[in-house]
Parts: sequence; C-alpha cells; structure tokens
Amino acid sequence: MLYTFDERVIYDSVNGTLRHTNRKADETTQLTIIASKILHHLVLHHGELVTRDTLFTEVWEKAGIVSSSNTLNQYISQLRKTLAGYLGEGDIIVTVPRAGYYLSKDIDVSTQIRHQRNLLPHMLKYVMVVMTLVVIFLGSFLYTDQPKKITPRKIGELKGCPVYDISGVKSDVTDASIFAVAKEALEKNNQICTATTAFYIYAQETLHLHKPAKILFSRCIEWSDSRNTCQNIYYFSWIR
Repeated sequence: MLYTFDERVIYDSVNGTLRHTNRKADETTQLTIIASKILHHLVLHHGELVTRDTLFTEVWEKAGIVSSSNTLNQYISQLRKTLAGYLGEGDIIVTVPRAGYYLSKDIDVSTQIRHQRNLLPHMLKYVMVVMTLVVIFLGSFLYTDQPKKITPRKIGELKGCPVYDISGVKSDVTDASIFAVAKEALEKNNQICTATTAFYIYAQETLHLHKPAKILFSRCIEWSDSRNTCQNIYYFSWIR
C-alpha cells in the first residue's frame, strides 16, 4: 500500500521506502524491516494510541524475536529523524509517556492505489539497481587477475536459518571468525529468520589479520520458483 504524508512524502509499506512526491520512484530512503513495520502500524492507526505492548507483539513477538524497551526507543528515534528529513522538525511521532505512540493528527495521511500493471517493470528496475550496486561493491575487492568461481558454503545456522560464506576462503579459523561477524551483524540489525530465509556473508581477508575489512551481509528470501529477494547490509570498515 502507498501512503502520502502531507502531499509531500510517499511511504511504500510493502517495500519499506520513503520518497518525496516530486522525486523519481528510485530516489528513495530504505527503512529497515523493523522500522517499516512500526511506521506501518502507526499509519494504520493514524492519530490513535498504539501501545508499546502492541508494537512488541505485532513487530517482534509474532516474528519470534525478543525485544526490549531500549530497542523500541531506538527505532522510534530513528523514524523521527528520517521523517523530519522529509517533513521538517515537529511532533511527527508523539510519545504518550508509559503508554505508547501515535502518528500526529497534524500530519495528513492519504492512501494511493498501487496499479498492478505498472508494478512489474518498477520492481524489475529496482532489482536491477540493487544487483548492479552489489556487483560494483563486490567487484571492488573480489577482483583478481585470474577470475574464480565462488560457491556459497554453509558455515552454520543463526536462529535456525542457514548462513553461507561467499568469501572464498576456507578454514576452521576463518569460518569461526566470519560466522561471529554474521552473528553480530544479524543482532545489530534485528534480522528475522523465516522458513525461506538464508543469510549470506562476504568478509574481506583483512578481517583475519585484525585490520579494517569490508563486509557484505545479506538476508535473502528464497522462493520455490528460484526467485530470491535480498536485503543487503554493507560495512566498509569492520574491525574485530
């Protein structure tokens, strides 16, 4: 569903993106999965109190994730900063002490109908952009004079979902090191594990020398018809 805030901002609750109404569809701000779920609940109950318990239940517990008040506060703070960049400073998300939050009644919220016939080309364009960025990112430090094929290799499981290494370096020591990074990246970003989820990680070799390393951590939904949808997280200077 597409929502418009004050006729200035378009929020896409399906893809978790924000953009100005006068900007192209690919000029967006990508929200995290958790942040988008919180915002969607606030939009669905615009001007009404959404209790903290409701958010814990709908956003985290139903996904099998344990959360805390501190985590919720951080996401609300993040959403406020992001929305302020589009709508200006003000009480966009209002706090009701010890109760919960609501999206300000001063914000006009309207819905748009997503035209299904236009969705496919739009999504294909989005996928092409994402894949191009991934190729460029990996190419900056995967390139060698003799190209080699790297096959994803399972190095463990996190929350019941498989974790695959795509770094191309194999040893018990490096596997343990890369798996530890994957676990930390998952926890930092509150990633969700479902029946169709798989995690992929690339770590630059400098990681094993205790030097700054580039990291790519991906959460992918792998469909039975071979379609994959991935959320990519990049770290350009990870230090152990």
